[in-house]
Amino acid sequence: MKLYEYEGKKIFSIVGIPIPKGQVVYSPVNVPGKVVVKAQLLEGGRGKRGLVRVTEDSFSTISDMMKEGISTFLIEEFVSHDREIYISAMMDRESGNPMIIISPNGGINIEESKDVRTFVIPLDRTLMRYDVDAMEKYVGYRGLTPIVQGLLKLLLEYDAELAEINPLAITERGALALDSKVILDDNALFRHEELLNELRREKPASDSYVELDGDIGIIGNGAGLTMATMDLVKLMGGNPADFFDVGGGADMQKVAFAIERVGTNPRVKKIVINIFGGITRCDEVAKGILDGHSKVNKPIYVRLTGTKEDEGKEILTKAGIKVYEDALSAIGDALR
Repeated sequence: MKLYEYEGKKIFSIVGIPIPKGQVVYSPVNVPGKVVVKAQLLEGGRGKRGLVRVTEDSFSTISDMMKEGISTFLIEEFVSHDREIYISAMMDRESGNPMIIISPNGGINIEESKDVRTFVIPLDRTLMRYDVDAMEKYVGYRGLTPIVQGLLKLLLEYDAELAEINPLAITERGALALDSKVILDDNALFRHEELLNELRREKPASDSYVELDGDIGIIGNGAGLTMATMDLVKLMGGNPADFFDVGGGADMQKVAFAIERVGTNPRVKKIVINIFGGITRCDEVAKGILDGHSKVNKPIYVRLTGTKEDEGKEILTKAGIKVYEDALSAIGDALR
């Protein structure tokens, strides 16, 4: 079972391997200052593909990456560091003992490095000081003990087939795992149900976007309402171009991003927005509609009702955007 980077780092923190401060997000957000935005994919080579970026505009960076169909992102503090080390752990099939693979030169070109050494740790004894001393002498850095202990714990207690850190950054705060690659033994997952449940709890319901082959853009809040809007468009003779549920509590930024993403689809001729404001505030939605519409010059038909409804309608009406009392009227005008 391959883990996403943020899942691997969750386990790193459990076994005592230091990691940068970060958060997992599923839609564009603004985080102040310089940060690193990382697309979460179960594959390598993200840096070479431009899917790991240092930025001071996390919202725009995530928006750009989402155009490639990516929906999960890790935003971390930018960590200044002097050098990078490669280190990983796996079981040696010949001896049945765990081994540490380490290089003084980590980074995206580690596959090309010839400076890699393997240290086998016999299971008939615990990790000794001279084992770590040898590793530290080889890479020229003192302070690997918690890293090595954590990686071995992943193998021996969590049944990892591979636990890799590339790079391990050497900073003023000590060594930090800037990336993680963890593969758990599928046949041993039954022994770690509590851990798996913890990882699942990390992931909230995400905003969803599915592109279809029609020309009427659809944006709603809540899967049921969005699906019902699509069905109405279809029943009334139209063809939906997408399913986009911005979720409950959608704010101005989420709504603006939804309009920009739907509206940049060249097939989309018009956009129908159907919002029922419960925890979602209609005035926030209205501000987002104005922001998104300023970037996407396509007709928008809005049904808006619920919390702060009057304020939301006033914002849109003043801007010349018509608001409908029901979805049928909005869709009817969109299909004319």
